[in-house]
Amino acid sequence: MWNRNFNLLLTANFFLYTAVYMLFPVLHRWMVGEGGYTNLQAGGTIAIFGISLYIFGVFNNYLVDTFKRKAVCTRSILLLALVGLIYPYSPGIGTIVCLRVLQGALFGVVLMSMGSTLVIDVTPSHCRNRANLTFTWSGVLGMLCGIWGGYSLGDFLSFQHELYLFAILCVIPILLVSMVEVCFRAPLDLPLMSFDRFLLFRTLLPGLNMMVVPFILGVVFSTIFDSFFYICAMAGFVVFLLLDRMFRSQADGRFLNAAGLVLMGLALLMLYLSDGRDSLWGAGFLLGLGMGLSLLQFLRMMIYLPLHCERGTGYHTYQLLWESGVMLGVVLGKYVEDSMKRQYLLALLVCMVGLLVYQVAIHRYFVRRMKNR
Repeated sequence: MWNRNFNLLLTANFFLYTAVYMLFPVLHRWMVGEGGYTNLQAGGTIAIFGISLYIFGVFNNYLVDTFKRKAVCTRSILLLALVGLIYPYSPGIGTIVCLRVLQGALFGVVLMSMGSTLVIDVTPSHCRNRANLTFTWSGVLGMLCGIWGGYSLGDFLSFQHELYLFAILCVIPILLVSMVEVCFRAPLDLPLMSFDRFLLFRTLLPGLNMMVVPFILGVVFSTIFDSFFYICAMAGFVVFLLLDRMFRSQADGRFLNAAGLVLMGLALLMLYLSDGRDSLWGAGFLLGLGMGLSLLQFLRMMIYLPLHCERGTGYHTYQLLWESGVMLGVVLGKYVEDSMKRQYLLALLVCMVGLLVYQVAIHRYFVRRMKNR
């Protein structure tokens, strides 16, 4: 699995997620500070990115089987970077919304062409489950690094320079993906629109339940601006990665999911009850550790449920629902945010409902579907 091509894609994914998620706090700070928009207006404008991921979805299969897959990926990233440089020249919120929609649509194509296509192409068939998991972890680390960078670099860089950094971070995955060697595949006579490499309905129920995890992260991202909190979250996630093999081989799926969501719930409770920085950092660690535990079980379902020819579609379904969950958390977190910290109570309620739904219904659904394969 650990061949040169996979390592290049793994690194590219990390830098791509760092760039994309760095832009969220950067744009929010700019819209509120310089544009004069409310927190809710800024959050909603930024979060429309999540809906836009679905725009080109029905064309995914046609794109990567009609054109060169590396070209689809690299050119989409290039356009994503160039669109980001236009923000300072936006005359109003309507233009910013259009730019976010365009960036979301392009990012959806990038996710499909890289994680759901190229990674599968360069990985031996018996290693693809592990490759999908490892590729996901690189994106999660990049996400946390991007959020941390977006909140911490504002003290040192202007908005324009932050956008330049975003563009530079996008150039790195372009270079890395261009170095990947992919076997030639003859173009197929495919229909222009289909659900292949877009949405797999077989995995939708576990995927919708999985959205609890990114929803909680979205609420946290929209309300906590302490950069060290995200370092602690990364530390918790790294601890999970160090113990990943043990969790995968020995832990029961129901226990994994319950442990992860309970830890995330405890983190939310700490954020709600305490104003001290020590508690804030402890909550960050629990959040990162719990996220890894719960996501591991959800990912196993999203990866194992697809049939052999549906792997790319199943993994892309996970990617779309993950991003949508984060953006939904950002919007609702901003909508209910107040001095009483109601956003954490909302996230805690969603966490507990998600845990109950998994234990009562989703795990049984997964076991039954796996037996009927």
